[in-house]
Amino acid sequence: MSKQPRKSTPKPADPALDAEVAALSYEEAIEELETIIERMEKGETALEDSLREYARGDALVRRCRQVLDQAEQRIETISGQKLDAGASPDDGEAPF
Repeated sequence: MSKQPRKSTPKPADPALDAEVAALSYEEAIEELETIIERMEKGETALEDSLREYARGDALVRRCRQVLDQAEQRIETISGQKLDAGASPDDGEAPF
C-alpha cells in the first residue's frame, strides 16, 4: 500500500487578527504588507516569527482584496455597468 500525500487542512482565520486588520485602511494595510515582505525576504526572522508574519500578511491581503472589491462595486453602481476582469472604467464609453 503506497502512502498518500498528506493533504493540508486550511487553518481557520484568527478572529482577533481579522478584526484588528479590518480596522486598517487600504493604504495602511499595503504599507504594513510591504514591511512584512521586506523583513521576510531578508530571512533574518526566526521560523515562529515568520509564521506569525505570514498569517498577518495573509489577513492584510484579504483586507486589501475586500477594500478593492468594495471599490469596484461602488464604481459599478456609479457607472451603471459591470466591469470586466482586467478592464478599466475608461474602456469604451465614459459613464458621464
